[in-house]
Parts: sequence; structure tokens; C-alpha cells
Amino acid sequence: MDRSGDTCRIDTLFNVVNFSPDSTRFVTGSGDGAAIWDVATTRKETLYHEGWVDAAKYSSQGDRIATATEESVRVWNSNDGRLLADISVKLTLKINTDLLWLNNHILVLSDGKIKEFDASTGSIVSELPVADTSNSWRIALPRHGEFIACCKGNTVSFWDTSTHYPRGLIHHTQAISSIAFSPDDQFLAIGGDHGKITIKILKDVFPSYHALPFIDVTIAVFDSWQRDQLADSDASLSEILSNYLYKNHLTLANRTLSSLLSHTLMLIMNPPHKPIKICPSVIGYIAKSLALIGGGGKREGCQVFDLAFRHCDRTDVDLLLLIKAVVLFMAGEHIEAVSRVGNLIATVDSKSICDTGYVVQAYMYLRLGNSCMEKGDYEGAIQSFERGQSQMRYYAGDELSTITLISGWKFDGLDIRIRQRFCEALYAAGRTKDAVESLLNLVNALDEEVYMSQPMTQWVSDFTHRSLSASESNATRHGNPPTLQVPFNSVTSTSLLREWAKATLASQSWKDALVAAVNFVTPRFATYQAVCECLQTVDPITHLTEFYHQMVNELSLEADIHSEQAKWARDFRQRCVEKLEHLGDAATDAQQLDEAITQYTAAVSLDSAVTSILIKRSKLYAAKGLWEDALNDTTNVVVRDPLSPWGYDVVLNEWAKVKLRGGSWRNALVTAAGFNAPRFTVYRALCEHLKAIDQIADATECLHEMESQLAQQTDIERALWNNDFKSRCIGELEVLGDLAMNAREHVEAISWYSVALSLGPTNRQVLFIKRSKARANEGLWKDALNDANEVIKLNSSSPLGYERKHAALRGAGCNNDAMDAFDTMLSKMSESPDPEIRERSRRYVNPAQTEATIRGAIENTIRESPLVLINTDSGRLLDKSGQSSSFESQPIFHELVSSMITDIDRARIEHEVEQYYRYATFSHKWKEHEPLFETVIHIVVYDLDESLTHDKLKMFCKIVREAGLHWAWSDTCCINKVDPSVLQEALVSMFQWYQASTMTLILLCDVGSASRRGDLMGSIWNTRAWTFQEYHASKVVRFYNKDWTLYRNIGVPNHKESSEIISEMEQATGVSAQTLMALRPGLEDIREKLRLASTRQTTRVEDAAYSLLGIFSLSLPVVYGEGNNALGRLLAQLLSSSGDTSILAWSGKSGNFNSCLPAKIAVFDRLPTSHIPPAIADTEMTTITSGLRASSLNLALVTKLYDRLNELRVPSFLGKRMILPCIVFKLGPLSVSRSKSERIFRAQTAALGIVEIRAEVDLARLDSLYLIHPWIDFLLDRQPVGSIIETIPEEDTDNQSSLIGELPSFSHTSGIASAASQTRTGRLASRFGLSFGRTVTRPRDATSLEPPSTLAPTDKQMRALQVIARLRQPFGALLLTPNPGNVAAYRRVASESLITVQVEVITPAILNKLVDSVRILDVL
Repeated sequence: MDRSGDTCRIDTLFNVVNFSPDSTRFVTGSGDGAAIWDVATTRKETLYHEGWVDAAKYSSQGDRIATATEESVRVWNSNDGRLLADISVKLTLKINTDLLWLNNHILVLSDGKIKEFDASTGSIVSELPVADTSNSWRIALPRHGEFIACCKGNTVSFWDTSTHYPRGLIHHTQAISSIAFSPDDQFLAIGGDHGKITIKILKDVFPSYHALPFIDVTIAVFDSWQRDQLADSDASLSEILSNYLYKNHLTLANRTLSSLLSHTLMLIMNPPHKPIKICPSVIGYIAKSLALIGGGGKREGCQVFDLAFRHCDRTDVDLLLLIKAVVLFMAGEHIEAVSRVGNLIATVDSKSICDTGYVVQAYMYLRLGNSCMEKGDYEGAIQSFERGQSQMRYYAGDELSTITLISGWKFDGLDIRIRQRFCEALYAAGRTKDAVESLLNLVNALDEEVYMSQPMTQWVSDFTHRSLSASESNATRHGNPPTLQVPFNSVTSTSLLREWAKATLASQSWKDALVAAVNFVTPRFATYQAVCECLQTVDPITHLTEFYHQMVNELSLEADIHSEQAKWARDFRQRCVEKLEHLGDAATDAQQLDEAITQYTAAVSLDSAVTSILIKRSKLYAAKGLWEDALNDTTNVVVRDPLSPWGYDVVLNEWAKVKLRGGSWRNALVTAAGFNAPRFTVYRALCEHLKAIDQIADATECLHEMESQLAQQTDIERALWNNDFKSRCIGELEVLGDLAMNAREHVEAISWYSVALSLGPTNRQVLFIKRSKARANEGLWKDALNDANEVIKLNSSSPLGYERKHAALRGAGCNNDAMDAFDTMLSKMSESPDPEIRERSRRYVNPAQTEATIRGAIENTIRESPLVLINTDSGRLLDKSGQSSSFESQPIFHELVSSMITDIDRARIEHEVEQYYRYATFSHKWKEHEPLFETVIHIVVYDLDESLTHDKLKMFCKIVREAGLHWAWSDTCCINKVDPSVLQEALVSMFQWYQASTMTLILLCDVGSASRRGDLMGSIWNTRAWTFQEYHASKVVRFYNKDWTLYRNIGVPNHKESSEIISEMEQATGVSAQTLMALRPGLEDIREKLRLASTRQTTRVEDAAYSLLGIFSLSLPVVYGEGNNALGRLLAQLLSSSGDTSILAWSGKSGNFNSCLPAKIAVFDRLPTSHIPPAIADTEMTTITSGLRASSLNLALVTKLYDRLNELRVPSFLGKRMILPCIVFKLGPLSVSRSKSERIFRAQTAALGIVEIRAEVDLARLDSLYLIHPWIDFLLDRQPVGSIIETIPEEDTDNQSSLIGELPSFSHTSGIASAASQTRTGRLASRFGLSFGRTVTRPRDATSLEPPSTLAPTDKQMRALQVIARLRQPFGALLLTPNPGNVAAYRRVASESLITVQVEVITPAILNKLVDSVRILDVL
């Protein structure tokens, strides 16, 4: 057994696994037997059980284990593995064998039965004959162990584990393969053959049983039987019989009893002898005995009953004797039955049997007394009922339930029934006093619920009525002599009247009760008194008012107010009023307003002087919206108690609160037309509540309405309130206006201030100022100015009005008038006697300061803009001075000065200035007679004579103006080409000008209005050199056809973002859109930029170079007339600044500037990497370096070559001389052959083998020839300087000259290697802190990014071997020869194509030569 972490692996196929109850061990069963495993230690203990162990299970205590095979079951001690029992039994095996523990017993399926074995002895205990267990797959046992479940076919049957009787049956929709009980025994899971799991609730599967002595019935049957619903019990018993597998003899006996009691035909269908025939039982013989007795066979029935004792447990004999006495009583043997019960009570030891006997004997006496009553033997009845009362015990055990089911006797309320009958017997015997006393004792002993039940109250009412009525009818009814006197005293009569009233009023009204009491022999007042007292508890108290008034009228209680009856009536009235008020309060708390009003109204009808109740009812009327009723109650309160806090204001405030909740105050006034309250109080309530709910504007309007309607009335109270309310409203309105202003809700603020002003405030000046500010913020300049003028009228010496006037005028665009108001404001402030106002003037800014700030922003903005721009508004050419002054003539200039009176907003000034000086640039193909600077400077552009070139410029300016731009720049008329300095600055700055422009308009002069795809690609604009930088410098471009319509009607704002334009530019340049968009000015991607420019054409030779100055961010002196030297100077500066030797990778004719630089830019149309092979893949590089390491190469020499290459300086130019680090290969003697158009030369070299060169010149005439490998960056796998930095500061000229002067022909480089500042590593590391490495398309390890000086020896060797691997790849070599007249300098020999050579084999000798061939050459 292997154990790892939480996983156990046991290399055996197990059929069963079962955990111990404490989860410390588990038992397994397999073909090797059984075993006990310890969870913590994985220790195994084998249990030897021959055969395949199909089942294994711990007992519930965990002290034993049972295992089962096909032939036997064995029981083991789980602690030491000892065998405790070996049971030989042939098991019924299916998918898995069930093995169940039931206490100390084991249950298994075997031979068509469920067999139960004693686990200690192995002996069989019982068998459950389950039919067709060959098809039974599983058995299951719930935790309580009361029954066992067995599945077979598509049914699950349940069997009682004690009686082995069937308990229930479940029919399933498919064949059942497994069953299981939930741990809480509430659910049963049934697994079907077709992947269906069904969950059954056990309490719904089979009925719950009510176990009684001799009778075992379901709860449903028991309930039906108890309630005498015998038809239902018969049906339930029949259903139970139909669902069980076998006919249950007990259920049959129960159904026989039920049929006997209900006298149904079921007895004919199920004769009483049938249950006994199936299986003799106690209940079976009892049922048969009762059937015989009921049929007249008393003697035979008693004999059959005695047979029940044969099947009765000894503990149940006493109960069976008691049941026999009941049966004898039912057979008519009353005396013997009573005697038998008495004897049993006297001799039995069981308390439950004794108590049951007492109850049964009491019932028998009840039956005997009833029999006497029917015969008129009232004394005999009295004696029987007395004996029944003496024997009565309060007991309700299962024994009584059994007797009830057998006999049909009902023992519920037996003591009450006996005492009721005792009262009736006394009354019938003429003993009325004793009957009444017995009745009072009875009702006093009853609890309220029993007493108030309908049968009891009906009996009490009837009995007391008979007792209180004239006795003649009572006596006559029972055959007794009549009597005319009351047979009981006043205390008794009062109690009796009280009980009569209580019982009668439970089912009748008080009116009916009084009518029924007319013949009572008691005084009428006593009857009224009893009914009154009872009505307080059993009748709605509101009936008391009517009852009270009827009592007062009928008994004339008001005639003698000093009588005891009148005093009682007044006291009773007070109690009723208090109770009615209390009930009203409770109903109010429960939100039962109608009920509360009813109670209060009843109380007022009894006593209308109670103001507290009037106030409460008034509140309820108000709550229900019955305002007139509420005010009427208020009037009554005010009349009765003028000092009461409850008055009109309280009710009207509630009225206003309700009416204004969803309606207007005007509608509320209409509803108040019928109020008897003063009109002023109505208005006051509305105004105050409107203000309280923040509808202060409506409150003000309502106030104005009141002043208009009540103007003729003089009222001091109203005047005082009016002034106070206005004052409160004005202050609150001003606060609301201020809050709205703070929240920028200016319209709302204007409304609040206006309402406040309508109330005639004392602070009108403040409110006018605030409203003017709010109106100004909302753009209502005229209204704001009117408010400002009102302030000035109120106080002309105050500067505050002029301050608001300035703001209003400035907002209205009247900036000059605004400044006049501003000056007046400052003057008023300086003249003000108030020091605070004079101090306030310091917060304002002098306009001259604002103007100076604006001019500074203009200067900063136009500093980097073109020297001359066209003003699209005036059409004039303006220099920097004109551009600057033009802004001061714009309205925005005055608006800025006018607006910044307290603080100079520099950000806004800069924004407005930048917006004004935005300009557009023009990109086009020049034509003859373009309008030049010297022409346009003297005329308005729009006034130029009509011509193609003039119209082109005018349309350009017009479109720019329509785009909202004030400035435009065109290279035709905005450069004074006569002035060399201006021309120099323009050519150098042109890229930045296009880059800084808002947009560039591109005119395709050869594309018509019906432009189509491809026209842009074929346009001459795409061939010009200057347009190359103009397009790439501009951020936003728009292409136009020659008639100034948009190219292909593409309406996007920026054509650089148009997929159609991008697609055409890709095709035109042969460069992807991604590359075009990524192209940036500077020294990155030099060769790619040269390739893009190589196809462009210029009118002047020099422009091929000058047009690229901005692209490369370089500055060169502009010298028109120098020819292709301009290109040479450009390339020389590029090489010096970047170190990018790809500039040297070209073929063709050399230029005049330097032999290594071409005469024309067109030679760069080849791919930038055509001179070097692709990078070696990592896997291939690993293979190559491993081979080199295993070869005979001297690793020290390899590392030396690597160090030499790293120490080489960056290539550069000094004037026209190029300092070129490289590897030199000397050519041997030449042989020549000739083709039709060229010569082919061949030469032998030590490292390169035979080299073939194609050239027009005769190479044989040259003294010496050398092939050089200048691509040092490629060999070292790193980027040139230009890909890392944009420019390199020039070296000290003197140092460079001395260094180059010291260079001999092919001299060794060790002499200059120590000059660290001249090496690639030294220049980059010391000046720029750069890491080393070349950007390639494959990932590289971290060591390739480290400087050589920091590398470990092993890493350095690896990189050195990589250099050897790259050196063996084909490369494009340059052909050099010594310069005539200067043996220390060289020049390049031009060839028709790049000379591709390869170091095929690197031997130790060749490696030595390579180390010596690392040189720095001086090339002219």
C-alpha cells in the first residue's frame, strides 16, 4: 500500500470499502478476502475469508465487522481480528450484496427470504418471506431500525422488523437497482436502471401508525374512527389492504369493528370469522364476539370473547377483562358489568387500568342515569349521576382509546355531561334550589373556552331561563306541583342572572334577551344590571349606549337622581365612557379610524361634555378628510374650554398639509368655502404649510392673494403675522437663491431673488446685485444690465452697481462700454470712504498687465511658426510682426482684456492665442509661373490675376479660411528665396512647419473630379521628393482633386486615417501602412528612409538631399549649385551621426564627394539588408558554435578577434575623408574574361577563395585591390549607433586629424585600440550609457545585451564563436584600391553589383590572418 499526501493507492481490485464509525479505520473486501486498514499508519490486518468477499460492514458501535461471500457470513472482532461467528448461508448475489446490522443481528438476502441471524451465536432468529427474492437486488435499513426496505422489479416493499408485517409499498416507473435511506431517515433514494434517481419522502410513502392495545391502525384511520366518521375509516382500511402484498388479518379485524359500529354492508362482504381464520388474534375474537352479540347471540358472543384470552399477553389480561365488562354492558348485563368493573378496580395493581376502570364505570352510571330519566325515575337518576361523579377520574390513556374504538363510547367531557344531567335530574325532581346551586358549581368549575362553546352556552341559557321564569310552567312540564315563590336568595339570583346573561348573550342580542326575561321572577332592574355588566365583556361596547338609554327610559332613573339605582346608572355610564374612550384609543393605535370614531361617538352620546374625546374625534375626522366635522368638534372644544390648546390652527394646519400634498393652494381654498373658521386663519395655515414644504414661491403668491382679498379688513393679529411672515420668507428666499447660485442653477436663483424682491425687502440693493449676477451667468445680459442700473439708482456712489454693469456689458459683447464701466468702478472704489472698498480695488488687475501677458503668449506661440504666413481673412502676407499685431485687432483680444479684471487666466490666454494662430500648409506639384514672395507681398492674395497657379493659391486660402483657420502657408509665396538666410532657415525648418500645422491640404493637379482608386498612386505628386517629407511630417492631411473636390469623396477629417488612402499609399510606396505610420524624423531606419526617397524626383539636383533634412533631423548649409555633393554631404553626416554602414551598401557610380558614397540617391532602391544574410536561428547557432568549439580553433585567438572588433571605432567623416573600420581581404592576381557588356575578373584570396567581380573599368590596371567587410555591427549582432541615438556630437577635429595621419597602409589597429573614446564600446558606453545588442527577429539571451568588458569568460567565448559563425556567411564586400598619390588613403572601385563573398573555411591559419586584417582605413 502506497500513501502520498492525502492519496492512498492499493494495488488490488476491491468490491467493497466501509469506514468505521469513528473514521480511524476501514475494511475492504476483494478476491483475496477481507482486510482492516489503519487510516493514520496504513497498517493492514488480514481477515481470512475464503472466496470473493462481496460485502463488509462495521457494526454501529464499531466493535465488530461482518463479511460475506457467496457461501457464508463471518463476524470478526474489529480490534484484534478474531473470528466470532461463522454463519453458513447461501446468499442471493447481484451487483453488490447487502449486509445489514440491526442491533446485535445481521440481515441478509438468502433463499427467497430476508434472514435475520444472531451475530454472537450465528443462529437464525427470524425469516421474512419476501416473495420472489430472486429478483431482489437490494435491501436497506433506516437508522431507527423499525422496518426494512426491499426492492424487487419495479417495487419497494417495507416490513416491520418487530412483527414482520408489511408496512407499505412503492411502485416505481422502471426497474429498481438500488435503494438508500438518508441519515435523518426522512428520505429514500431509489436508483433506476435507466439513469433515473427518485427521492421519496418517507412520511408520504406509507401512513404513520397509531399503536393501541390490541389495535394497530394508521393515524388517519384512528382520527376518522374517533370522530365517528366510520365510512372514512372503512375506506382507509380497505385502501391499506389493497396496497399490501398480503391480506393483514389485523386490518381485516379493524375493518370488521368499524363496520359493526357503522352498520354498513361491509360486514356482509367481510364476515367476522375471516380475520380469525387467517390468523387468530385478540382483536379478531373481540370483533366476532360483538358481531354475535349484535345479532342476538349473547351467550355465543360471550363464549367467543373468552377465546381472546388464549392470544392475549399476560400484561394485557386486566385490560381484556375490562373490555369484557364493556361488552357485557353492551349486551344488556348492566349490573354485572358495573360489578365486574368495581371488582377489577379493587383488585388490579396497574394505575392506568384502575383509572380507566373508574372512567368506564362513570360512563356506565351516566348511561344508567339517562335510562332512569327516560323512565321518570328522577331519584334513581340522581343517585346514578351522583355515583358517576364520585367515580369520575381525569384520564385519557391508550386503554380508553381502545375501548372507544371497540364500543363507540365517547369519554370526552364525561364529567361535564354527568353534572349537566345531574342538574337536569334535580330540576326535574322539583329540587330547583339544589339544581341552581349545582349549575353554579358547574359553571364555576369550567374554563372559559369550554363554557363559551355553543352547546354549553345554549344549555346554560335554557336551564337558567327555566329556573328564573315563573315555576308553574316548569312544574307542569315535569308533572310536579306548581309553586309561586323563588326557591333561592338574592345572592343566588344575582349569580344566576349573571350566568343567564352571559350564556344568552353569547348567541342572542340584548334586545331578545330582555324580551325573554319578561317573565323572570327577579326585579327588572336586576335583569338590566346583569345584562349591562355582561355587555361590557361579551358584546360590543357601543351597544351599551342604546341599552343604557332604554334602561334609563324604562326604569325612569332620571326622575330620582338620588336613588341607588340612579347612582349605579351614573357610575355605569362613567365606566362605559372610559371604556369607550379606551377602545377608541386602541382602534386609533391600530389605524382603525372608522372603528375609533364609532367608539368616540358612542362615548360622546353618553357624555358630550368630555372635551378630550371631542379633540380625539376631531383629529380622526381630520385624518379622514372630514374637515367640517373636525372643525365642528373644534368649535365645541373652544366653547367648552377657551384655554384649550386645541383650536382652529391645529385642524387647519392638518387640512393644509393634506390638501397641499397633491394639489394647489387655490384648489384648497375652494374646498374651505364652507368652513366656519375665520378666513384669515385659512390663509395663514396655507401660507405656513407652503413655506414648511419649501414651496415658498407659492406661499408668497398665497400671501399676495390674502392681502388682496382681505384688504378692507383691519386686523392687528393679521398685520403682525403678515410682517413676520414676509421677513421670514425674504430671508429664506435669499438663502435659496444663494444655494441655487452655488449649484449653478441660475434660472432657479433668478426666480428666488425675484420672489424676494416682490415682497418689498429692505435689502433691495443686495438682491438686485445677486439677481444681476444670476442673469449674467444665464446669458441674460440685458436683464442683468437692468438690475445693475437699479443698483446704481439706489446708490450711485457705490462701485458695486458699476461692477455688475461691467460684467453685463462684457457678456453682451460691448467690451468698450464694459471697460468704461470698469474704469468708473475703480474710480468709485478709490473715492469711497469705506476702507474695505478701497482695499477691494486691489483685487483687480490693470488691463495693461493683461495686454502684456497676451503679447507674451503671442510671441511664444509664433516663435516656431513659419516666418511668413498668409492671413486668410485679409489675404495678406504677414511676417512675425504683422502676425503678432493682427491678434490685437480681433474681438477676442478685447474680450480677454475685459474679462480678466481680477485674475489673469494664462491658460485661457494661451489657448485662445494657440487657437487663433493655427495654420494650414500646402503640398502640391510646382508649375511654371507660381506666385512668388516678391509678387504676393505687395497684393492681396484674393486679388491676384486669374491663372492656374494664382487660382490654386486663392482656392487653397479660401478652403483654409472656411475650415476656421486664420493662417495658411504655401512654399511658393511664403519663402523669400532671394534671401539666402531665409531660404536656409526655411529648408531646414520646413519639416517642423508641416509637422506643427493643423492640417495639410494636398492638391493632386493631375487627378480629375471623377477620381477613382489608383489615381493617387499614379499621381505625379507621389513622385516628387519634397512631397515625401510634406506627407510624413503632417499629422492631418486632406487630398483634393485638381478642381478642389475631395479625392474620391472621402469625407473623413484626416485622410491618414482612411483605409482607402492608406491602401493606395501602400501600393505607391511599396511600404506597409504600419511602416508608413511609424515613420518618424531622426536617425532611425536610415536605409529604409533612403529607399523610400530613392524613387522621388527633383527639379534641382541638390533638392534630393535638401528635401531629406527634416526626415533625418539634420541641418546642412544650403548651397544651390554644388550638384551631387549635396547628397554626399548628407550621407556623410548621416554616417558620422549614426555609424550605420548600410549607407555604404550600394552598387553603381560613385559621387564626387567620396568614392564610397553614390552620385545619385536612386542606388538605394534595394532592400536595406541586401548586403548581409539573414540572422542565424538559435538552434542552428547552437549547432554551429558547438562544432566550432569542438574543432581545432584556438579559442584564445577567437576571443582576440572578438575583442579587436569590439574595440573598433564608429565609422565617421572628416570633411570628405571617411574613417572606416573593417576586415580587409587582399586579392591575388586577376584573370579577366569579357561578356557582351562587361568584364568579369577573377582573383584568388587566402580566406575567400576565388572571387568574381563584374566591372566596367579595367581592374587589371590597378596596382592593388582589396575586398573589405565593413559590416562590423552585423558580426557583433548589435544595432548601429543610429538606431539608439539620433545624433553624435562631433569629435575633436585635431584629435581625429592626428589619428588619421598616423594610419599607415593596412597598419595594425593595436596602436589605436587603446583610445577608448574612439571605439564603438567606448563612445557608446562612456557618452550614452548604452547596452549592446542588435534588434533581430529572434529572442536573445541576457548576456548578449551586456558590454564585452562585463562578460564572463565562457559567455565571451560563446559570443566570439558566434562572430565566427556569422563571418562564415555570405556578405556584400566593398572593393577598394590605394588612392594614387596617397598610399595611406583608399578609394572605392565601383562595381555593377555588390560583390558577394564568403569565408568558407576558417582554419587556424586563416583565423590568424583575420585577426591581423582588422583595420581602420582612410577612404577618399
